[in-house]
Amino acid sequence: MAGTEASLENLAVRIQRVLDELPRAERQLADYILESPGQMAGYSATELSQLAGVSNATVTRLVQRLGYENYDQMRRLAREGINWGSPLFLPEDKGSAAPAPDLFSEHLAASCDNIRVSFAGISERTVAEVCDAIAAARQVRIFGQRNNYFFAAYLRWQFIQFRSNVYLLPVSGETLAEYLAGLEPDDIFILFGLRRRHPGLPELVATVRRFKVKVVLITDAAGSDDLGADWTLRCQTASPIALDNHAAVMALCHVLSAQLIQRAGKAGRQRLARIEDLHAQLKEL
Repeated sequence: MAGTEASLENLAVRIQRVLDELPRAERQLADYILESPGQMAGYSATELSQLAGVSNATVTRLVQRLGYENYDQMRRLAREGINWGSPLFLPEDKGSAAPAPDLFSEHLAASCDNIRVSFAGISERTVAEVCDAIAAARQVRIFGQRNNYFFAAYLRWQFIQFRSNVYLLPVSGETLAEYLAGLEPDDIFILFGLRRRHPGLPELVATVRRFKVKVVLITDAAGSDDLGADWTLRCQTASPIALDNHAAVMALCHVLSAQLIQRAGKAGRQRLARIEDLHAQLKEL
């Protein structure tokens, strides 16, 4: 992944570095590419030249000026960018004669479709196994970075209503090693690995597994690698815009929380009652 990230950044950076020095036609093509680099993933050099309003020779000259072997190499980088999840590289339907989309309706439809498709691929049995493991664990460690940190924090906030010893990683100013050192085999590690994943996740999972700790990976449909997790829950994140739709991820968090409440039983309800009593005493709400 690190190599992919570097190559994608390199593509955009290379164009920006020479942009002011380009002849008019190459500048026109470069501007078109920079608006949405993902366009290249779906078009041949000839199709791209027609959309940008330049000649095939202009495409060839720009490719050479940027230092790439050929147009196919540039197009391959754009395709990698789509899989990697960079909003910059997600393709747009430019040049279409269709009327402007109804984004409000498209967002609602995408959210519903993502939830439906996601749970069609996540069996009730798998969810039950995961929640049994969470309920029985000595400690629950939940990890996420970048946008994944938000989901990890949200899931922890749900879980702590009904069970104790649920920890969010990483916490500002602290290191992963300080948390991993205390792992024991009866703990469970929940990892949010939605794109764009940090390149160090495989090593992190391998380290956790060396403690004989079970790992739950929550990822997107584009994440084909399960990183060696014991359970992998994939969420569809298709979107009509250049940002992933995470409705299914939030729905999955809700399902896991609901299942944990059920398993927590009387002890969970008693914990929630104590929390509410303390809210009143401390005048927190």
